[in-house]
Amino acid sequence: MGLKLLMLHNVTKGMKIAEDVYKGSQLIVKKNKEVTQEVLDVLHFSDIISVTVYDGKDDEPAPAPAKPEPAKSSGPSHSERLRQTETFKKFEEAFQETTENFKVALNDIARNQDAVPVDDLFESANNIMEHATNTYQLMDILSNIRYFDDSTYAHSLNVALLANILGRWLHFDEEELKKITVAGMLHDIGKVVLPKSIIQKPSALTEEEFQIVKSHPMEGYKILMSKNVDEEMASAALFHHEKCDGSGYPNGFTGDQITDIAKIIAIIDVYEAMTADRVYRDGICPFKVIRIFEDEGYAKYDPKYMLPFLRGIADTYLHNNVLLSDGREGEIILTNTTTPSKPSLIVNGQFVDLSKTPGLTIDKIL
Repeated sequence: MGLKLLMLHNVTKGMKIAEDVYKGSQLIVKKNKEVTQEVLDVLHFSDIISVTVYDGKDDEPAPAPAKPEPAKSSGPSHSERLRQTETFKKFEEAFQETTENFKVALNDIARNQDAVPVDDLFESANNIMEHATNTYQLMDILSNIRYFDDSTYAHSLNVALLANILGRWLHFDEEELKKITVAGMLHDIGKVVLPKSIIQKPSALTEEEFQIVKSHPMEGYKILMSKNVDEEMASAALFHHEKCDGSGYPNGFTGDQITDIAKIIAIIDVYEAMTADRVYRDGICPFKVIRIFEDEGYAKYDPKYMLPFLRGIADTYLHNNVLLSDGREGEIILTNTTTPSKPSLIVNGQFVDLSKTPGLTIDKIL
């Protein structure tokens, strides 16, 4: 049976991993593991760019991707209802317009001699956020914004808005909010100067191309420092793929070597990438992502920032109906500050505490 190196977004359920997948010295997925949604989630969470799979050409055909089970429905979903509201429509219009303007601004900053218009960038983010009445509504709307081109620009804008939300939950003052919001907008600027043929390549990258992609934090840092940007904001570009346990890149820094603002952007960057819709997959349910952070994130990310963020996400969906892993539906009535992925619900008229029900999880927000 032959082997094939694939970009992660080309890996589908039902394939089989052909080589052990490591993140630094840590084994992430073992050889011969069948790709499931859980495996895909772990790979995304661990910032794995590519994996080697069996291509099935020699001995047997490659397994077909598993068909997703049809979602149970009792009417329009929460996302469908939200997207019909006037608040969402105005927010989405402002988001799309700002994304187009931001694309021009980011290219001008990266490729020309333009200075970084920090105040203007912050104001453009505020102009979007004014369409939401509070941070929880804003979080909910951002989780349902649809863009399907895997855009560096839309992703960066989303990271900026989510970082602003977390900053407000952490009671940051206006200057701190400006710094973290603009840092989110600029964290991936290094990708702008990389070859489009690599960044937008639909097929597997070569090892050399992977190394070029992994150069974007340093490229972004050099761009921003040449513009005399506040070094804390520039550090978010340089360190947003570093992990507190040393498993990140480009330097393999640990805990105290990573700036606070970069620690925050790193958390937001992973959460946004996992929950946003892409051409090749639907966004992952926020509660599934929370669970992955709980299972694997305490060593990788600073709990001082990670836990308030996870709690805030869970609070966003208080009194929402959800689909459980056993097929039942329930309403979230109490959040869990210790383990946010396991709130308490009313299910068929009965109280269910997920923290006391091993194996039962939230699969979907209805």
